[in-house]
Amino acid sequence: MTDFMVQVPADWLARVFLSLRRGTSDDAHALAAELQPFTEKPGQRVPVPRATILRTELALRGEMRQEGEDGRRQKLSEEAEYLINTRLGE
Repeated sequence: MTDFMVQVPADWLARVFLSLRRGTSDDAHALAAELQPFTEKPGQRVPVPRATILRTELALRGEMRQEGEDGRRQKLSEEAEYLINTRLGE
């Protein structure tokens, strides 16, 4: 079962949650709702299903494609990159 979970800091997930909640797509809003329970333990690393991490990466990338503001696009890119590295165990 632990092979399907990734340890991610809850504080960091809260930041991604807010980015997705501010997103424009239905996918972003759906993933924000899915991430919300994992953000409720500040200061801790929480186990998150690997599939949720992957879907979150895809939603962030979708938001990047739609975003016109360079600063926001860069932030979304950094969040997606962090998730990829976390998921891959790097």
